[in-house]
Amino acid sequence: MKRPALYICVLPFVVQAGVLFSQSVEKPEPTFALSIEEDKDATRINPDLHRVLVKFTRTAIGDEVEQYHEEAKGMYEMIVLREGVPVEETSAMRDLREYRKADSNPTIRNPRLLRTGESWSTPLDVSDYYDMTMPGAYQITVTRESIPLHLAYSVPVQSNTIIINVPLRTGGQPFPAAEKPKPRFALELSAEDPGDVPPVSLIVKLVNTSESEIRERKCWEFEGMYNLLVFRDGDPVEEFDGMRKLQTRRANVVCPGNETIIWIEPGASYSDRVPLSSPFVDKPGSYVVYVTRETYPYNPAKSVLVESNSISFVVPAASGPPAALERPGK
Repeated sequence: MKRPALYICVLPFVVQAGVLFSQSVEKPEPTFALSIEEDKDATRINPDLHRVLVKFTRTAIGDEVEQYHEEAKGMYEMIVLREGVPVEETSAMRDLREYRKADSNPTIRNPRLLRTGESWSTPLDVSDYYDMTMPGAYQITVTRESIPLHLAYSVPVQSNTIIINVPLRTGGQPFPAAEKPKPRFALELSAEDPGDVPPVSLIVKLVNTSESEIRERKCWEFEGMYNLLVFRDGDPVEEFDGMRKLQTRRANVVCPGNETIIWIEPGASYSDRVPLSSPFVDKPGSYVVYVTRETYPYNPAKSVLVESNSISFVVPAASGPPAALERPGK
């Protein structure tokens, strides 16, 4: 008679726990709907560019408040299939996800409001984020979490699916590249301490020359994404092992250390310190040094290479060892 009594005592607790669990996972209904269509004007400008327009419609009672900066691309995700097979992501898509993680608490100044039944549209250049260079029929769907920054209370919302047909290129040649946007910043290079020869560190000032704010993620391990170019007596100095390892870390996209979001107002600047490692300047000679950086390091379709001014210095030949002093009495 003791064993049944044990089960009778435990059962109410199990039932109660089940009720509490079911209540804790209840999630609110989405407040919006998504629909997409192909932007055919983009393909006319550049046949390699495939863009969709995402229509976000407020369906719930009350106003929708804009929450995300333009760089977050509406927090949208894309499902891209070619002939039913998933298409490979590009480094731009991985970089976009890293940006969203770094910008986990965005603040929009003067946000837009969307009333019930109203919509706004966001262009998504799908071909920047997924490899659409192969001919075929691409099935594209856009999704977004209802509350992207609070996934415990969020549900996924999915758009309709459209098909974009990418034609076979004749002769195996790419289409002429479209004109890229103008650089949005300039680079100014100087020695951190003008009295040091050779300089121990360089200061790179990134000046926002555009009419809008620059927002981007900064991985401290990536040293500002700058490429350092060093010439000795007119010849390029070969990269040393430390620089090659830095390029490998950058290519992985994911930041292995501290990361933050920086923003630069139009006309304002942001400075980085770049070490000038001794393997670059360990021999006597006349040196010229400058840096370059892509405007969008992980999105070559949109990026432009920007070059700084150069600085010059001379490393003199080492003098011979001092003569040995004779001991007194000799």
